[in-house]
Amino acid sequence: MLDLNITMLFQLANFLITLFVLNRLLIRPVRGIIAERKALMANLTGEAESFESKAQSRLDNYEAELTKARQDATVNREDGRQAGQKEQQALIEEAQKDAQKILGEARAKLTAEAEASLVELRSKVGNLSQQLVARVLNG
Repeated sequence: MLDLNITMLFQLANFLITLFVLNRLLIRPVRGIIAERKALMANLTGEAESFESKAQSRLDNYEAELTKARQDATVNREDGRQAGQKEQQALIEEAQKDAQKILGEARAKLTAEAEASLVELRSKVGNLSQQLVARVLNG
């Protein structure tokens, strides 16, 4: 059985004093440090979430700008292609006009040469016919 005597009261008093001293010197400071660390971790978690949301926002902005740049490049490429086609068409039209001009000049020159040859041949035919008539009559 349990005896209730004075030593038990001293041990109980010693236990309570030790508990009080440990609470003051050890448990409260450790609880304070733990509370500070929890607050620091909550703050760091909040900052990390803030940085993550800012990074996501910047990434979204970057992707939007990249998409816009690609669209602008596509528009510029299409504009350049159309300008090149217009310039090519203008050069082709100019070349066709020059070719028609050269062809017209060549036809005019050939026509003039053909007429000159025809006139020359007619004059020779006249001379040859006179010579032929003279030979037939003389002959």
